[in-house]
Amino acid sequence: MDESVAVLPLDIHKRFSVATPMNRDGEVLEKIRVEHGDQVAMRAQLVELAQGADVVMEATFNWPWIADLVQEVGLTAHLADPRETGRMRKNRPKSDRKDAIFLGKLWLGGAIFPEVYLAPPPVRSMRALCRQRLLLVRMRTAQKNNIHGQLHRLGVDVTGQVSDIFSPKGRTVLEALQLDEHGRSLLEHKLTVVDILTALIDELQDHILPELAQDPRAAILTSIPGIGQILAYTMLAEMGEMERFPHRRALAAYAGVLPLERESGDKDFGRHTGGPCNHWLRWAAIEAATGAVRGSASMRSLHSRVKARNKAMPGKARVAVARKLMELVHVLLTRGETYTEPPSRDAASSPSQPRRRRSRRRRRRARGRGPRHVAGAGPRSGHASDGHGHPNRASQTALSADSAAGR
Repeated sequence: MDESVAVLPLDIHKRFSVATPMNRDGEVLEKIRVEHGDQVAMRAQLVELAQGADVVMEATFNWPWIADLVQEVGLTAHLADPRETGRMRKNRPKSDRKDAIFLGKLWLGGAIFPEVYLAPPPVRSMRALCRQRLLLVRMRTAQKNNIHGQLHRLGVDVTGQVSDIFSPKGRTVLEALQLDEHGRSLLEHKLTVVDILTALIDELQDHILPELAQDPRAAILTSIPGIGQILAYTMLAEMGEMERFPHRRALAAYAGVLPLERESGDKDFGRHTGGPCNHWLRWAAIEAATGAVRGSASMRSLHSRVKARNKAMPGKARVAVARKLMELVHVLLTRGETYTEPPSRDAASSPSQPRRRRSRRRRRRARGRGPRHVAGAGPRSGHASDGHGHPNRASQTALSADSAAGR
């Protein structure tokens, strides 16, 4: 039997991992329990077991430090999508040893290994920072809604006096309210929580903005309508290296804003967005779409056209704008160019250059002809072609674009 190690699969748990080094024929050489408590001994075990082979593991909740440790000892770590491996492993006997062996066989199988993006430490640090800020913002929003609920339950309506009760003027109005001792104490406690969360959010922004100022990509993103500094930082963190997206549709699919087809037999379930994607990036894209509609005439025109075609589902218009934004992000970052607002249709057809009307003879001749073929045009579908006639190929890229910890 060949004793050389071709792959070292790890079945990761909270306090230990199960390693089953395998040769190229898929035979298990041994089974070892690797304890996480002693990282010095764990390094020595990895070097001894792997011996230059690839290390594969599922992208579980605690993969980052294990992948970093693997790379520190000079080995190469690879992540597998746990959802895909779960589907492949369905109805199979399950144990720690069998799970590790299954990962190793998938890796030896080549193309069937569902590898996902292993975000490097700098990208993970950016993600942790912006996700922590978003978590605090959501907590503050929940606390503010709680305060509004308390005032409604007490029959207090201050909307005629101030639009924002958390502004300096709004705080003055809240202080002047005639509340009992219990209600006043509860209100002051909630306002204190809001102030603490606001201070923590500002502290995180003090870390984010200097980092953003040193990144040349930030100027490109902030030139796009609807994308401010915080959203630009969030997008840069969640996208990672732009080189891993072969075309703009792949980035849109990764963000969950590219409509994907679903049909089987004679049933057509239509096109839907979302599903397996980076939900943090999807939130940023949808959030940017709201500002883009306000600040850009071309985005507002796109929103109006899609909304008019989908009156029963107006949310599709925001998703269409979000898709346009993500495709713009890919194109501009790839070219290294800033965004320029295209001229409106009214400006294009100015009185100084009137449109020439075709003669009646030319119109008759045009009606008799078939549709003209435009060289290089893609297939007529709801998606832009990727240049190879495969409008749905971006979905395959999106499903393997990131790890479970990055979603």
